[in-house]
Amino acid sequence: MKKRLLTGVMAVGLAVAGWSLGMKPNHIANGGLLESPNPSTMSGAEEYENVWKAPLEVGANVPGFKVTREPIFLVWSKNSNKRWLELKDGGGVSQAVPVTPGQTYLLKFTLEGNPQGEDLQTIHIVAPGVTREETVTKKETRPLETRFTADSGSAPIEIYATEGGRGPRIHTFVVESAGPN
Repeated sequence: MKKRLLTGVMAVGLAVAGWSLGMKPNHIANGGLLESPNPSTMSGAEEYENVWKAPLEVGANVPGFKVTREPIFLVWSKNSNKRWLELKDGGGVSQAVPVTPGQTYLLKFTLEGNPQGEDLQTIHIVAPGVTREETVTKKETRPLETRFTADSGSAPIEIYATEGGRGPRIHTFVVESAGPN
């Protein structure tokens, strides 16, 4: 009991310290995908060169995210312990993010080309007032930012692939306040 209480107090202390240092809270759930199940333990999972991939069907939930289009894979690298979502043949995910109406937010995530995929891999980003397309090469990794203004208490965000074949990877999601509109 003491250990849990101490852990809780430390977590609150770290959150307050982060706030006082100007760090903004992440409004997106499971942004690092670390709360997701280990793909090696999931049904239909396969191992490829120290990487486990598990298929996800439409309607499946990865904590925080809902699969809206398939095929999509939850992937885990045994070497780096990193997790990502691999979008294939139009696969996609969404999340309804709790926000404050009238506030402007930044959606940030990493878009990474799949080295086994096509030369150019394209995604669509849909958020309140935003429909945007981004393309990445199979050798490219880059951070993306999309600004949107909340029109209600929940901002639906969807990211999906638009090109066929082995599609791009997405990971490290953040939604943070960018200030009032």
